[in-house]
Amino acid sequence: MSESSFQKSTPEDDYYTAGVVEFSSKDKRTTTDTPAVYTSRTLTKYMELINSTEADQLDILVFPEYTLNDIETATFVPDPFHDIAPCNHLLYDPIVRDLSCLATIRKLYLVVNLVEKAHCPEGYDWRACADNGLYHFNTNVVFNRQGVVVARYRKYTLFDEPGINTTLFSSRATFQTDFGVEFGTITSFDILFDEPAMELIRSGVTDIILPAMWISGLPFHTGVQVQQAWAYRNNVNLLAAGTSYPEVGSTGTGVYAGKRGRIVSVMNHYAETKLYVASVPKIGRPQAEVKKQPVIKYTPAQMSNLKMLRDPIDGYTTFDLPMTKDEKFEASLCHERVCCKFTIDYELSAPITTQQFYRYRLAAFDGARSFQGFAESRVTVCAVLACTGTTLTSCGTRFESGANTVPMVVFNSIELKETVDLEGSFLGEQQYMVLPTSLDTSILPLEVDEFEYSERDVTTDGKLIIEITHKLVKPRSDLYSFAIWGREVVQEFSSGAFASIGSTCLMFAAALFAIVLNKFN
Repeated sequence: MSESSFQKSTPEDDYYTAGVVEFSSKDKRTTTDTPAVYTSRTLTKYMELINSTEADQLDILVFPEYTLNDIETATFVPDPFHDIAPCNHLLYDPIVRDLSCLATIRKLYLVVNLVEKAHCPEGYDWRACADNGLYHFNTNVVFNRQGVVVARYRKYTLFDEPGINTTLFSSRATFQTDFGVEFGTITSFDILFDEPAMELIRSGVTDIILPAMWISGLPFHTGVQVQQAWAYRNNVNLLAAGTSYPEVGSTGTGVYAGKRGRIVSVMNHYAETKLYVASVPKIGRPQAEVKKQPVIKYTPAQMSNLKMLRDPIDGYTTFDLPMTKDEKFEASLCHERVCCKFTIDYELSAPITTQQFYRYRLAAFDGARSFQGFAESRVTVCAVLACTGTTLTSCGTRFESGANTVPMVVFNSIELKETVDLEGSFLGEQQYMVLPTSLDTSILPLEVDEFEYSERDVTTDGKLIIEITHKLVKPRSDLYSFAIWGREVVQEFSSGAFASIGSTCLMFAAALFAIVLNKFN
């Protein structure tokens, strides 16, 4: 274990150097080791990455979600308020002590996702405690260069995480660095919700850390696709570290420079443990060039090993894109409050054959959707979707592994124009999110110079309308989806979880009620 001798970034520098780890969780799912042995063995792998020569230059290093420990090996984590460096502090478990020491020796900011345990009850949380008197949280822990815990974020938006608790209300976890950047941190599924993800954006945080064990879904919710679209739409730097186990749908790691796009990203078809390093231009430094790395791209046949969910699109209003050599095609589709106008310049690259090829449907939707039963929300969609057949049920699917396909349709340009009536619409509120999203058949999003995106408010017949435009501006023959995807970001949790109402009054009333109970007990 050696100290880093590299010069670290300063507030005056235009860049900082970040590392994100795609870490294989295949062993965790298949091992016969006890939880304690697995955690010890995995910590050794973490240490190897932290001590690698690739990490010498790093200012900040991010590991993904749910790869280091579990409920059986949960650990106490210091409250950042107390400025504790757990290194050599025997009150804490070895896992936390070792990570703190590593951050100190390597002189970097270290972000690790842990299963944390905490005493119950805590603060003004009146909810019932487990019999063992403990909470268990999915927690991002941030150590600074001195090994001090400077941030602790407990995941608020859970996705199929039995035994894990949420805090009573969401919290904003931020920390300042010695190179002049303030970071906020969220975890995985949080990225699609208002609290705390969009709260961080509204508060002015420009750099976001995202440990994730993302389960990809077609055609709108694959890992890197969501990461890039979210960073672009909010114009923030995003450091995303993904758990890697493609056989169950988990992969997706990258570093993104807001509207200037990806610096490096990967969607894997095999379980991988690898550190990706990027020079990140600070927001507000337009003179800082984005040093993009070569695209890591695999074939559609290789990517068939990545098993993905299918988004619930069968209730969409759709229309077949004619398989003719029209130079330009225009159509409009409406569903509830949303209307989509499509202007498409495309051509067929060859005559229709018996070989397999993707057909396309135009789609519009405004309504409720469920996220595998763990959350529900209203979404709006305008999209061009690839389909393996002639029915809507074939959209959001792929051809069988190794199948030879013909790139039949070449899209020269696409213009999607979505209009939504703001009267009574969620798009008239702060608590919404709209993403310009795209995907090719290799399960990668388009580069940011391949599309244009804009939003504006217009008045039509005395009504306030939001008009969103998403354009494909460079030809593509391997398009899988091209869409404007929007959703309410106010949480509506299923399975009895506590719903976030987003109301300051309700939060105040709940805290006041807890204080009163405490006073009279």
